Amino acid sequence: MPDRLSIVDASLLSTDTSATPLLMGGVGLFAGGLEYGTVAQALERRLDRVPLARRRVQLPPPGAGRPVWVDDVDFDLSYHLRHAALPSPGDAGQLGEFLSRLVARPLDRSRPLWELYVIEGLEGGRVAVFRKVHLAMAGEGFNDPFGVMLDDTPDPTDADVIPLRWEPRSQPGQLNLAVHAARERLAVLTRLGRGMRTTAERVVTDPGVLVDAATAAATSAVSVVVRLAQQAPSSPLNVPLTPHRRFTMVRLDLEDLREIRRAVGSTINDIVVAVTADAVGRLLRWRGYDTKDLDLRVMVPLRVHEGGAAPEELNLLGVRTAGSGVVGVLAPLPVMQMDPAARLYRIMGEMSQAREARQAIAAKTLVRLAGYAPPNLHAMAARVAWAEQRYNVALSNAPGPQSPRYLAGCRLEESYPFIPLSGNAALSVAVSSYAGSMFVGLLGDRDAMADLDLLGEFFGEAVADLVVATQATGD
Repeated sequence: MPDRLSIVDASLLSTDTSATPLLMGGVGLFAGGLEYGTVAQALERRLDRVPLARRRVQLPPPGAGRPVWVDDVDFDLSYHLRHAALPSPGDAGQLGEFLSRLVARPLDRSRPLWELYVIEGLEGGRVAVFRKVHLAMAGEGFNDPFGVMLDDTPDPTDADVIPLRWEPRSQPGQLNLAVHAARERLAVLTRLGRGMRTTAERVVTDPGVLVDAATAAATSAVSVVVRLAQQAPSSPLNVPLTPHRRFTMVRLDLEDLREIRRAVGSTINDIVVAVTADAVGRLLRWRGYDTKDLDLRVMVPLRVHEGGAAPEELNLLGVRTAGSGVVGVLAPLPVMQMDPAARLYRIMGEMSQAREARQAIAAKTLVRLAGYAPPNLHAMAARVAWAEQRYNVALSNAPGPQSPRYLAGCRLEESYPFIPLSGNAALSVAVSSYAGSMFVGLLGDRDAMADLDLLGEFFGEAVADLVVATQATGD
């Protein structure tokens, strides 16, 4: 039976353009000693843990359903794992510029939809490992090619394991795909007929069911129309996108955010939203833009309990992807000049209502859940952001492990994520906590966000001011 892409995955592929390549990923910075050959060995040993790592997309004949995943009979690991080096001195600016070009470069659709780069020549002898995957690959059951190589001790337990030889499965023929698509359509019509018969029987025994169903349908339709009519406020952050990108990395002290949390009783996610609002406001005012009484809109994905809301309703509204358990919350982003503590309290109120409505899962629970490493959460967030597209800024915050991780014995020192731009939003913000730090990956359109590095500086200033402001409220 062909392994078809989900409706969401197929839509992601069809809407991907050169101006909006729907890629997510990140970069990890390691202590010196990490070599390309060692990374290749580690990846080869564990590539079986990434189900789609050796699979590519095959387009069916017209009318034969959605594309399918097939094994890449010509799979070449050296194509997907690449080797690069920065010229001296290999500073953060050079790394950011190099990564900006990698983020903007689309993936080859004829191959599996991911790439990793081992980048040498960084200051202090450090090595960077950059990865990018297409959102269509990052659906239910996604496992990050970078994450599978990491260990929680310097000594991997499978260092001497010889990976089994991989044998690709035969590809489905065009006739096979057409026949299977016809069977799928027949199955859908059969299920639809059964549902209509069941509904008719219920109406005969209880006519009130019909009235209730009509009322619910009308209410749902009105809800959809109202939500679709709520366009994001006009701002310099919403412009036609170019194919080119800028990527900036910001490191914050997680203890500063914890100190704020203790002072006011917020969540870390609330603080991240408040800091983002403050930093964006500072940038707009630096540009000469009037932010008085200005509320932008931020798309903040929340992971919810399975019982948090009806999947059918969320799919209809376009704010939940199949199997992800993530809903998109469109929240105000108060960028006006105001007391930092007052801004945080306002955001706390907005996000509290959203969490109660969606029964959000706490950060500690997310970290404990098997398979929910930050890349998985950022993938969910990016897919929800793509579906929503009525915001000024997309923001993803994923809690990560607070104990060190290692690749082939080398310690991961920093880890910066990124999520793609979509629609006309020229800025995305991805945040991950790891080993006592908060790592912020800022991705911007190259023309619209020429001052992205300055925005990174404003993040640091916003945190410092919020620490002072919240301490004052507790005095």
